[in-house]
Amino acid sequence: MRPAHRVARPALLAAAALLLCACGIPTTGVVEAGESATGIRPAATVYFLKNRALTAVPRKVGRRAEIEGAVAAVFKGPDSAERRAGLTSGLPALVNDPTVRTEGARVRIELDFDTSPQLSAALKLLSVTPSLNQLVCTAAGARQAEDPDIGSVSVTVTASAGDAKGRWRAEGNSGTGCSNARRAPGAVSRPG
Repeated sequence: MRPAHRVARPALLAAAALLLCACGIPTTGVVEAGESATGIRPAATVYFLKNRALTAVPRKVGRRAEIEGAVAAVFKGPDSAERRAGLTSGLPALVNDPTVRTEGARVRIELDFDTSPQLSAALKLLSVTPSLNQLVCTAAGARQAEDPDIGSVSVTVTASAGDAKGRWRAEGNSGTGCSNARRAPGAVSRPG
């Protein structure tokens, strides 16, 4: 290679690089285009019943904290596709949103009803083991998903009515048949 080419080649490469970098697109400031990305929507496993057996279903729970979203989703019940697949819920319809409290490996769920007849109807459903296990396994699983190192989770469910004296209480834990639950065939995460 001649000495003139040795000098001209780097100069031509530098000029080409400058032209490619300044391709005529003007610089802009910050462009407002909606909400910033927040990552993947939280998902939880909720438990429904199929032939009275617990069946685990993944469910996206939105922006709510995972455990509250999971509890809300299990009370909402299976969607239409899940119902067509034979999934049901043994949980009562709620008049008021449940109160969910966590402390370490303990979860407390408080269900408040407006009247004694509402409470009585709910207790008929909650007193059946598979129905109660839907709630216990959903809450325990969501708590374990929040803190995988927590181990076994204890769940206490209480129910009361504003016009009644006394309070119903039941307890369960993450070992209450949760690990024996079936997975819904072809289960797909759905918005909650």
